[in-house]
Amino acid sequence: MIELLVVISIMAILIALLLPAVQQAREAARRSTCKNNMKQVALALHNYHDTHRSFPPFIINRNGNPSRIGDVDKGANWLVFLLPFVDQAPLYQQWDFDIPANQNPGRSTELAIFKCPSDPQSSGNHCAYAGGGWARGNYGMNVSPCSHGLGGANGSLGGIGGANHVVRFRDVSDGTSNTVAVDEIRAGLNEQDLRGSWAMPGLSAGTAAMFNDASAPNSREPNSDDMENCTVSGLAGDGSRGMGCFDSSNTGQMTARSMHVGGLHLTMVDGSVRFVSENINFRRNEFGCATVGPRGIWQSIHTRAGNEVVGDF
Repeated sequence: MIELLVVISIMAILIALLLPAVQQAREAARRSTCKNNMKQVALALHNYHDTHRSFPPFIINRNGNPSRIGDVDKGANWLVFLLPFVDQAPLYQQWDFDIPANQNPGRSTELAIFKCPSDPQSSGNHCAYAGGGWARGNYGMNVSPCSHGLGGANGSLGGIGGANHVVRFRDVSDGTSNTVAVDEIRAGLNEQDLRGSWAMPGLSAGTAAMFNDASAPNSREPNSDDMENCTVSGLAGDGSRGMGCFDSSNTGQMTARSMHVGGLHLTMVDGSVRFVSENINFRRNEFGCATVGPRGIWQSIHTRAGNEVVGDF
């Protein structure tokens, strides 16, 4: 009996030692898949540009406030336009571009290529906001670091797309290796949290407003995102789970986030995928893009024509 107890104790110790290593190996595999998915999205953006001579628009906005996701008369977003370039041509052909996105059944389709397996909230957990039935995703277009909402997306300091607005390679004067195309984002924590819904038109599939009272990547600040339905989702002013938000009449500020330890993935305009530290140089400034002072590296890599000199990051 004593020998049996000793053997069991030894086995328990070995399992306790091996379990963290197994978990780390699994996360490494998930992180590798996540990076590969972002690479495929980057290739899709390039192929789209080769075909249409521009990147896709962030969203098609028919009327109303483009920053207001709750305004239902919105068309397709950038990931819908990429469907034929990620081996999803049948889903794209079924999409009815003459009706609002929230009436298209394709919005409920879960697509592995648009999800990071490290985020458990990206599977199931469909978003019930703005018509409901929205499947989740983990990749958001870099829209505008300079203004709340989409107001600065069309200016020289914007990202790579906007509402009814497209960007071309020639518009990225800061350099394609120095400009972010796609940020990693986290999926909403519950059905009322609109973040990370791949087909939803608006900042549920994008990042914006990284200046002013913006937050650094993977922020745990309690009011890091300005978001419709924040109070209803029960996340207003709660940064304990890294998804805090401020309740707003529109969705104007979204932070890049991931479930990876220490940082997140970025897809650059040149097609490369980089993992950056959440401690990347970040310069908060109440004057936003109007300031004449130096911008942080985080803000600088999200402008396409800001004339910043970006070093190693």
